[in-house]
Amino acid sequence: MSERMWARQCFITQGCIDRYCLSASATPESKAVLYRAPLGYGKSVQVALAANTRELELESAVYINTRSFPDSRDVNDSLVAALVLYQLEGVESWRKIKSDIDTIEVLRNALCNAKKTIRICLDGIGEAKHTADLIEDLICETPSNVKFFIAPSSVGALPRLSMMAGVVTYGADELVFTEEEVSELSGMGGLEASNIIKATGGWPALVRLMCRTPNPNLPAASWPETRSYFRDNLLPGLPKSTRTFLCNAAMLEVISAECYGYVYKTEEADREITFLNEHYALLAPTGTSADRMDMHPVLREYLRSLFNTTQRERRSYVLKRVAFWHWRRGEYLHSINAALEASDHRWARVVSDSIILDVALRQGEIEVLRTWFGKVPARTIKKIAALSIGYAWILYFSQHARQAEEILVSSLHPSSCIFRPIVTAHSV
Repeated sequence: MSERMWARQCFITQGCIDRYCLSASATPESKAVLYRAPLGYGKSVQVALAANTRELELESAVYINTRSFPDSRDVNDSLVAALVLYQLEGVESWRKIKSDIDTIEVLRNALCNAKKTIRICLDGIGEAKHTADLIEDLICETPSNVKFFIAPSSVGALPRLSMMAGVVTYGADELVFTEEEVSELSGMGGLEASNIIKATGGWPALVRLMCRTPNPNLPAASWPETRSYFRDNLLPGLPKSTRTFLCNAAMLEVISAECYGYVYKTEEADREITFLNEHYALLAPTGTSADRMDMHPVLREYLRSLFNTTQRERRSYVLKRVAFWHWRRGEYLHSINAALEASDHRWARVVSDSIILDVALRQGEIEVLRTWFGKVPARTIKKIAALSIGYAWILYFSQHARQAEEILVSSLHPSSCIFRPIVTAHSV
């Protein structure tokens, strides 16, 4: 089994860059390095790279990957101890062992008396209590020359490790690729690397796919490779109810339990958000509120397309409820976005000049407003005075004076004639 694990370690690291900022050398004072991030962020790669010892006479490495087990649920404390001991000392150390308790005790003694630097690299270790207790005990009891590199099976596994002194945790924010790393990985120049980061958000799995896809100029969510990755790798690991929640949540302008509950008429959103955060980290709090969540834009776009395909008959209804939710709260930017996506232009009849000014001036969304108006049928704009005046104001502000004049001239409302010289004066 150890041989299979090391074969996997060699395969995993092929073609990968050694990211110094996440390596053992970057944190020489740390006792353990913990990698917590969603699938596809390179946690396994980092653990596998940590097992690459460079000075064999001074360092030893243990590498355990639970994917090599027929069933990872069978991985318990005594099995982990036996594998570590075998990789350190071979079969000779087993001759005096008579029980599982002996195995663990012999391992403790071996690590406490070790003269070399030992790297214990654990990939996919789960939430079994006895296994977690053993790992925590070894971290606490062994000398500083024994180092641990751990990628838990889920984001929330081994929770007490994050609270220990000397344990460094790297999450998704640290594991995303930088432009320099993309350049090193792909051999592409600065502008191309920047475009890759922009398209993928630095998600390592998506960066790899973009470097290989024949369609790099298309949106990342539309690549066949991305769709296959999400469909066959990311989503199958989630419970069915969680997959449904995530797909539904992608349709919201802002993901929150309160908004989700209103739009989909359920009280399960809090539980699902908590579960997703604890186990998969596929949602993250926004910078402005802990109650509002963000989803990676590529994943969100993929899930929206999935929703549009599988629940096409509900799409307009859901988006209109999203729009109404935000309108009641004065969040007009989100409301009109959702309404336009639903091809619902009724919002235009209740748009006032104060709303337009609020979005344009306080929120600084001139270009967004211009895009909004461009999607509204011309006949709707002509019929509503506030709308034609507001659209003209936005066009003047955007330095499209001729188009603004045409809007005002074609308007059926006399009030536009009063407004025009005022706007023209300001534009001059």
